Amino acid sequence: MYDRVVSEQSRIASGRTDRRALLLSVGRTLFERNGYRGVSVEQVTRRAGLSAGTFYNYFSGKEAFYSSVLDEIEAEGIRKANQIVQRLHSPMNKLRALYRFITLGLRQNPILKGIFLGKAEYRFPGATERSARRDGLRPHLERMVDEIIREGTRKGVFRASLYHNTTAMVTAVFDAVILHVEDDNAEELFADLLTFLQRGLRRALHLRRRDERRDRRLLGEASDWI
Repeated sequence: MYDRVVSEQSRIASGRTDRRALLLSVGRTLFERNGYRGVSVEQVTRRAGLSAGTFYNYFSGKEAFYSSVLDEIEAEGIRKANQIVQRLHSPMNKLRALYRFITLGLRQNPILKGIFLGKAEYRFPGATERSARRDGLRPHLERMVDEIIREGTRKGVFRASLYHNTTAMVTAVFDAVILHVEDDNAEELFADLLTFLQRGLRRALHLRRRDERRDRRLLGEASDWI
């Protein structure tokens, strides 16, 4: 009897999770296409084939729903960024990989791109409060940059002593690139700034360091970004 009750409760919980996940998936698709202002709760529920009552079982309103969609996107971004960086050994390659992740990720994600570029259709009431949180994607990426800079300085790869605040400088370069992510010559700009970062941070070395040789073997000699 007890086992049947537990099993039934599990099926109910699973059904609730599936409905919430469906709403988030549909919402993400609609927000990517139309922005925050161009999507209504009614559109989401109709597209998902669920009632408004079901929607309000999970979310208090459109703003809370949008925030949950952003939570999902940012958690996904944090997970991918960690995976990309953790497989590399060279601090310079980690920094360059993170840089590529940020720029390419924004270009492929209309919601994050719209928020970062300040597009009117993606503005939402809770934006200020959300930007102050320390558990989001941007603060996480900033911490990753700081950790990579510290590692590179410790290993003698980066000449961080040349700058007042190396992490802030590198982050500012990232911010500047984000503003040009939609430009026609964005790829050329990205490549030039990667070269700028490498030559500005890296110590003058004639021989490739061991960590970089390991990354070459890992990713293949054809990898043109390391």
